[in-house]
Amino acid sequence: MTKESYDKINAIKWIGIITMTIDHIGYYLFPELIWLRIIGRIAFPCFLYTTVQGTRNTSNFKKYFFQLIGVGILTIPISLYSGTVFNILFTLALVALSIKDKRFIILALVLSYFCEYGIYGFLLGWAIYCMVFIHELLGVILFLTVHILVWPSVQIFACFAIFLLLIDTYKATKKIPKIIGYLYYPLHQLILLAIKFNL
Repeated sequence: MTKESYDKINAIKWIGIITMTIDHIGYYLFPELIWLRIIGRIAFPCFLYTTVQGTRNTSNFKKYFFQLIGVGILTIPISLYSGTVFNILFTLALVALSIKDKRFIILALVLSYFCEYGIYGFLLGWAIYCMVFIHELLGVILFLTVHILVWPSVQIFACFAIFLLLIDTYKATKKIPKIIGYLYYPLHQLILLAIKFNL
């Protein structure tokens, strides 16, 4: 992997974490502030991008896959608050599995129906994979087309993430330790829930 690619992946990961945090602050604490949720729509495509890259670049896919599943299971009690059992980590894991071994693509597509973001999320992951590794323009077209599935919900604002994913040059940013990258997802939601119930 080139330094430019590494810097981009790390920067996209940071953008994903920041926009996800803004989104969850809106969801848990300020549901009336819709602009927080709009900003948060950027997060999911960012995490799909880092998952696509992680799947292609990892030297131990089995470990990578089960880390996603493990944190997903750990987060289920929090996800139940919003009425979701199989949270975004399961969606990312299914995208990763189908990219790593194409024999699982149909099974993963069907299972994604029961996960957060559903079939839309799975297809968006494949649109990003296509954009990065197969044909950029075709991937962009697929990325935008998939959003027909979520029109006219606020999720349509995820389309703006395409600009971030198409930028090739990012400045070097501080690397996010893996353990923090994984555990931040359940921990920050736990903190926000604690704040919510103590206000």
